[in-house]
Amino acid sequence: MKKTAIVTGGTSNQYPAMAVLALNIADKCPNIADELVIFYDDIPLAQQKLINSIFPTRFIKYESPFSHVENFSEVIQNYFSPFLFCKYECFRLLDEYQTVIWIDYDMVITQDISELKEKNKADAKFISSKFLGQKFNDKVFWDQNCIEDIHNFDLLKPAITCCIFVLFDSLKNFHQIYDECIRLTPRYAAALYLPEEAVLSVVLQQLNVEIDELDNAKYNTTPIEIEVNKGITSIIHSIGQPKFWNGLYNEQWESYYKKWLEMGGAKHINRYTKIEKLLLRIKRKLKKMFGKKC
Repeated sequence: MKKTAIVTGGTSNQYPAMAVLALNIADKCPNIADELVIFYDDIPLAQQKLINSIFPTRFIKYESPFSHVENFSEVIQNYFSPFLFCKYECFRLLDEYQTVIWIDYDMVITQDISELKEKNKADAKFISSKFLGQKFNDKVFWDQNCIEDIHNFDLLKPAITCCIFVLFDSLKNFHQIYDECIRLTPRYAAALYLPEEAVLSVVLQQLNVEIDELDNAKYNTTPIEIEVNKGITSIIHSIGQPKFWNGLYNEQWESYYKKWLEMGGAKHINRYTKIEKLLLRIKRKLKKMFGKKC
């Protein structure tokens, strides 16, 4: 029988935050999935073993299909990272898993969210957002590729948010969804504001994919909304800046982070001193030059 996976992913700077998420899952919802899947670019093997000791974890090295794209919008280059497109891989994981649950690593789970793996009417669950136009920047109205395609989708229709979502292998056209995401991402690169959400929203709209809507107040509460959503919230999301690791204090996150360090886990890059950051940069440069020997 196919398993359930809870999935996240990020660059080498963020694996301590992903380790904290693993501790969070093991504490609050250990039965949500058979294993955690982490898309990564560079996590030391010893640190991988530590994370796996927290919650059974499968590490998949992410090779970006967009390394050739040079015209991504400034927000992707300066704020986000092309690594966020690893979320598309969740569709391909449906070949191996019955249920795939994506969760961003800048979230804190406050109570069991295992209900997410229960299928309702549709073959996918997403948080719905106001309208598709919010996901693009103004270049959507004059970029040549967008001008050619814009008649094929409606910028005023609802879009989806990708901080947390659920996919079931009963989704018949998941390969087509993945292929379209790969095709359209470089095509709309310069016009993307909320990148993967823009592309995936277009694809779901064009393919008429039905979704069950997740409760935003329950699964995507920001720190400033906690009191308003008191008694409802299952997930706190540090949207924007600062994050839990670089200035936004959250007692629960800090307790997991402390436990991670006690296990022998590495510090988060934002918790390093200036000297430690310098030494880390030197080590990484030497590793690139001489390989694993250094």
